[in-house]
This record gives sequence, structure tokens and C-alpha cells, in this order.
Amino acid sequence: MVTPVGGQERTGIAGWRVLHFDEIDSTNEEARRRAAAGDEGDLALQADVQTAGRGRRGRAWISTPGNLMFSLLLRPKAGPARAAELSFATAVALHEALAQLTGEGFRFQLKWPNDVLLDGAKVAGILLESATGGDGALEFLVIGAGVNLAHFPDNTPYPATSIKATLGHRVAVQTALDEVLTRLGHWITVWERDGFAPIREAWISRAAGLGERITVRLSDETIEGVFAGLRPDGALDLLLDSGASRAITAGDVFLPGVVGVSV
Repeated sequence: MVTPVGGQERTGIAGWRVLHFDEIDSTNEEARRRAAAGDEGDLALQADVQTAGRGRRGRAWISTPGNLMFSLLLRPKAGPARAAELSFATAVALHEALAQLTGEGFRFQLKWPNDVLLDGAKVAGILLESATGGDGALEFLVIGAGVNLAHFPDNTPYPATSIKATLGHRVAVQTALDEVLTRLGHWITVWERDGFAPIREAWISRAAGLGERITVRLSDETIEGVFAGLRPDGALDLLLDSGASRAITAGDVFLPGVVGVSV
């Protein structure tokens, strides 16, 4: 186990307990460790530096000081499939927060399943991890997110950018975290009260590539079709050339005019 550097507790934000670390291996890993130790959740962990940050499918997430890197530990009263809907709630919250902080919300879009784009380049990503008990019930959910506020990595398989590079805005990490947690607290309340439908609607209204022809790379094949929408369970609805509709539950999406895959 890596010993985190820091760990100072901040005043709660919108019902969240917040811990800040100067340096840590991974905020997602720390969230998992705290879950295993019995933490009750509603906990936000934010770090200035991560030495072992990761994205989807084990890809490395470059963690540079000045960017926002955080993880949330939750214990939702829901099954694993329904809890996964909170990935979309997080994406909507990130979009709203960045729109508010920059005043240029029209330049941000959401890319299925877990990215935020700025002028078509990736500016934020989300990673969900969870654990279930022997009975299949959800024990905890960890939502990790990284936002390129000041810096972005070079030579990525998918075009990337930062708020500063594209918009010229200097956004403080703590200001961004406060805004995201406030927005996400709202959407989790909506999810608990009204289910996934309002989150799905909010996500679709911000979706990149909707109604356009896209390419989806799956584990064993690559297929093309029209991005027809988001199914009630969060799957991407792909309209094939044959006229059939196919549900995509996992894969890398290539948008029109953009080369590469998400990381």
C-alpha cells in the first residue's frame, strides 16, 4: 500500500466530506482502500499529483499539478447496473460545472460513454469501479474523474486539450472541485428521486455525434452506423446500415472528423 502524502480534510461541500492529498498513487485506489476499511461513503478524495492514475481499460491517466483529479466513494442503495447510471450523472455535472466556470458551455459536449469534449478534443474523463458481495449486491461505487484545467498530455491516441490551452481561462482546482461536487450532489438527488430518465435526457441534450455516422470499436469487431440515441439503460443505440438497431454497452467511439480513441 502506498502511503498518501497529505490527507487534510476540508469543510464539507454540498454534503460531501472532502479529503485533499498533496500526492497519492491513485484517488480511486485510496477510495477502494477506505471502502474496505468501512468508510460509509459520500467522500470526495482530491489529489494534486497521482503517481498511478488510470483511465478506462487500464490506460494511464497523466496527472499533472494544476489539473483536477478526484474520486468519489459512494454506497448507493441500488444494484450494480443501476449504480452505473451515475457515470452519466457525473458527465452532466462536469459539463454544467465547466460551462459555469468558463461561460462557454456551447463549446463542451459529452462523448459516450464517459468523456467531456471541448471543441472536439478530450478535456475530461470518468472511470467507474465497484465491488459486489457474494450475493451480487453492490458494496460500494467509486467514481474517478480527471479534468484538464491547465495542462493536457501530448501524443495521446485521442485528441486532448485543456481549459487554459483552448479557452485561455485559468480555473483554480478547488473552485472547479466545489462546482462539480455541488452539481453532482444535485444530480444524485434527482437520480435517487426520479430515476435515470431526467439524467438521460440531460446527457442526450449535450451529446457529441448524435444523429451522425460513427464508428465503434468493440473487443472483437469494428462496426459503423448512426448514433441514434441513448437507450433507457445507458447503452448507445446504433442504427446499422441494414436498418437494425444495436445496443452498444462497451466500446471506443470514433466521431466524424476525429481520429483516435478515448483514453
